[in-house]
Parts: sequence; structure tokens; C-alpha cells
Amino acid sequence: MTMITGFFFLLFKPMLFLILKKLFKKQMKAWIVSALEWLALQTDNDIDDAIVKRVKGAMQLGVV
Repeated sequence: MTMITGFFFLLFKPMLFLILKKLFKKQMKAWIVSALEWLALQTDNDIDDAIVKRVKGAMQLGVV
């Protein structure tokens, strides 16, 4: 029974991850941007702010 379960897991795992990636793509992008903004607020340098600005700009253009 364990061999069959392992086989099905290996067979369906790539499809499951593709489905999850499609469903949660926008939510993950929003979470990453909010995490970057929070990290940029924790430090006081311009490099973090520039990185957050570039990532937000790329996401609005649809590059990322």
C-alpha cells in the first residue's frame, strides 16, 4: 500500500504544484512586496527603498 501511495504522490506532485502556483501567484506577489516594504522600513538606507520601488514597478508592468 505504501508503494502505491508513494507512486501516486510522485505522479501527481508536479501537477499539484502547478495548480497551486497558478492559484496563488497574485497573493504570493503581494505578500513578497509587503514583506520587502516591511524590511525596508526596518533599516534606514536608500538601497532597500530602491529595491522595493523596482520590484513594485516590475510587478505593475507584468515583468515579474
